[in-house]
Amino acid sequence: MTLNEISRKLIKNDRKQYALFFFSVLFSIIMTGAYGVLQYSPTITNVLADGGSTQTISQGMFFGSMLGIVVFLVYADVLFLKYKSREIGIFLSLGIDGRSVQKIIIREFTTLFQIAALLGLILSVPFAFLCWTSLNIFLKTQETAFSIGWGGLLIALVFSVLSWLILREVNRRYICTLDILKILKSSDENEGTKSGNLLFLILGAALVPVGIIAFFTLQNMGGFLNALLAFMGLAAAVWGVYILIIQCASIGDILKRFCVQAYYKNIVFYNLLKQKIRQYTRSIFAASLLITFTIFGIGFIAAGFVDGYNVALNEPYDYTISTTADRTEITQQRISSIAEETNTAITEIIRLDCLLIGVENTYKDGSTDWGSRVIVSESTFEELCGQEVTVPKGSYTLCFDGSMQYKRNAFHSSSSLFYNPTTGDEAVYTQNEPISIDRLVNSRSFFSSFLILNDDDYMDISSTLGAEYKATTFLLNVADWRSTGVFQNRILEEVISDNDEMIFTNWHNSATFEKTGSKAEYLSYIGNETRIARVWALYPLSKLSSATTQFEAFAIYLMLMLFIAIVAFVSSIMVVGLKLVSTIWDDAAVYENLRRLGMKPRGIRRLITRQMVFVYFIPTVFGCLVGAFTTYRIMLVSGVIYIAETMQVVGVACGLVAVLQLLIFAVLRSRIIWNCIS
Repeated sequence: MTLNEISRKLIKNDRKQYALFFFSVLFSIIMTGAYGVLQYSPTITNVLADGGSTQTISQGMFFGSMLGIVVFLVYADVLFLKYKSREIGIFLSLGIDGRSVQKIIIREFTTLFQIAALLGLILSVPFAFLCWTSLNIFLKTQETAFSIGWGGLLIALVFSVLSWLILREVNRRYICTLDILKILKSSDENEGTKSGNLLFLILGAALVPVGIIAFFTLQNMGGFLNALLAFMGLAAAVWGVYILIIQCASIGDILKRFCVQAYYKNIVFYNLLKQKIRQYTRSIFAASLLITFTIFGIGFIAAGFVDGYNVALNEPYDYTISTTADRTEITQQRISSIAEETNTAITEIIRLDCLLIGVENTYKDGSTDWGSRVIVSESTFEELCGQEVTVPKGSYTLCFDGSMQYKRNAFHSSSSLFYNPTTGDEAVYTQNEPISIDRLVNSRSFFSSFLILNDDDYMDISSTLGAEYKATTFLLNVADWRSTGVFQNRILEEVISDNDEMIFTNWHNSATFEKTGSKAEYLSYIGNETRIARVWALYPLSKLSSATTQFEAFAIYLMLMLFIAIVAFVSSIMVVGLKLVSTIWDDAAVYENLRRLGMKPRGIRRLITRQMVFVYFIPTVFGCLVGAFTTYRIMLVSGVIYIAETMQVVGVACGLVAVLQLLIFAVLRSRIIWNCIS
């Protein structure tokens, strides 16, 4: 019998192990490829702002999930090698040198991995399409059509190559250090570990919340030093999770010091944990991070939807209707006429005139850039809020809602440079003490914050400013906004018609085009209704549209984060599931020895269940707690108002994860125990 014939016979006998490894690689590449295809698809990139928080977080979770998948692949490979130890031993016993054995195993591994990786890359596109289409059933809009992100597929290809190189090195080292004696006693080997320590347990529990608080607080303050310290805080939080897992795996040592009776009652279980501590730590740590991504992904997008929805319903005005002076004017008479035709009772109407000019922003770290700002006259402001304000000539006052403290971030200087986009003139205006007034205007309107100028300064700028930079807004309250659907549609039709159905989508940035190098972007309203509702600053807003159209406008964010959560959760299940199989397989000899020593099958089942509970539910608990706390902290520093309502959604997500984990655990437990006992 030739060496190749021996190899083929061994492969046939171990086909289940080959199939498990093949499926593990296939699953990993499909998940990574599908994630990349969607993350970098035009459907997503056209919506997410470059450098925006959602883009940064989603990409961070993408690469974080890849790290978790690498851990999963390493466990799959180690389990594959353990099953092949007998095969390696046969080759060595036949007198084949280690280098030749290494070539045989590496060749089999490479062939298996490459076929699985290639198939995974091919299947990742239809899998992404299937997932996106399933989500589209519930959230279908004009912007949610599926498209392929070839850049993400390229990243998945690079990930496949790097994973192959990592696993190839793991295999090479494993085989190089292997001999017959090691194979014979491999099941009896355990890893040396340090004793558990209560102080380290407390330290880990403290580092997690402190690190998360430091990260979001310092990151929000800006500056290189604060950013560096923020990421040090994040690293401390991650390290805290790692310490907690180590100490939980060594909990027997802590119990032995403080509760001897409880320790000796389950001494076998605690010692099994301690013997496998390093293996437990890696898998539980990876699974904990993946479940953290799951909860945080859901919580992050829920914060935007829940807060946006509740803020919209509690705005001071039911409608904001805006137009620019270079278009047909939306007059109070036209609005009243439409209201009369649609049986809508207007209870209050206020006119607000404003200008759009360029202002040089100055940040805390001294950096500057240009932004378009809304300015109003002091007399207009006094009519709007009913209180007097004094703005000396040559100065300005920033006005913003108290829930939007971040609006002050661009005004860290005693003066600002103003730019007239029509004439190109520039002038320096000194800054007065900012004014913070809650619920003065609708927070979702383009003038949620504005600059107040002296009446004379305002008129001087207005007289030389082009009509396209002058805007008029009407703030309306009606008797019953929930029954004004017809009125809302008529107003929208009038506004779109006045703009000739070609929408100047980036009008809100137009005052600084010359400074930033940007260009005007126009979109036909027909076929782009959802995108225009999301990006056009002059879109007629209403509480009714906020509950319908605006929800559809941000469907992309929701679908992306839901997909991320699904990928992270499924990956965590695979990491933990494979670890359970590996752990119980490693401890099979221990269970057999315990049976010979007189332990009944019921006791063995209880021992296996405790091991499974530890490996399976520690990541669930840690992931849910850390994910929920991280969501809470980012809401605090982001100015989210309806935190309690968002945390209720996070709580539901944690409960759903726990229920799913329980169901999967019950299935895994029954199968693993049946295999071990039988």
